[in-house]
Amino acid sequence: MELLVSLILVFFIGIFTSFIGVIGGGGGLISIPFLIFIGLPPQIAVATNKCGSVGLITAAIPKFWKAEKIIWKYVLPFTGVSIVAAYFGANLLLSLDPGVLEPILGVMLLFILPFFLFEKELGTIRVKTNKLKKIIGFILYCLVLTYGSFIGAGSGVLIFYTLMFFFGFTILEANATNSIPWFVMSVTSLGIYAWYGIINWTYGLALFVGMYIGGYLGAHTAIKKGDTWVKTFFAFVVVCSALKLLLF
Repeated sequence: MELLVSLILVFFIGIFTSFIGVIGGGGGLISIPFLIFIGLPPQIAVATNKCGSVGLITAAIPKFWKAEKIIWKYVLPFTGVSIVAAYFGANLLLSLDPGVLEPILGVMLLFILPFFLFEKELGTIRVKTNKLKKIIGFILYCLVLTYGSFIGAGSGVLIFYTLMFFFGFTILEANATNSIPWFVMSVTSLGIYAWYGIINWTYGLALFVGMYIGGYLGAHTAIKKGDTWVKTFFAFVVVCSALKLLLF
């Protein structure tokens, strides 16, 4: 009976966090601590949460594709980066404490937030960027994806920042274009975690189904509301994510 209650809660947490995550990022900051709260060790909680990430992206990709928000010329190089990042990030989880980087990420989010808020065009209008900016963007994208494979919590926020600032994407284009590389990274990481036997598949399945539903609803809402609304929602998620990382 206790297991059934936990599975139901995990399912609904999956819906809630993936709805938030697919719009503004940061869903893992809720789902991972919740998995730890119900008794999973931190390492297993992070690995199990990847099951939910796969569900979320599986539901979101068709919605973004249909809405023509994916910038296809970046998908292949970003996907190549995601495979490398998944390998290194997954192996970091096997050897390091995930809590080490969380306060650093919290400070980074708060530091970047004013630039995002006061630059009115950032995230709402697609702009051209120069070659140097894109090279820096690729390097940062690789680093953030590595963190995303290692922990995941809060990494979506930094990815959106990177793609908007260094590549000139709108926030919906950043979300949509990243969805395919993120799917590949999540599946690759999941395979490594499965190999080492650190996934709780019972909770993982409940999380997959919940996040699939939430991912579909979140992508639908984001596309319907548009870039300006998503940018406002994103700013709110950034503040909450930073406070969570620094204070809790």
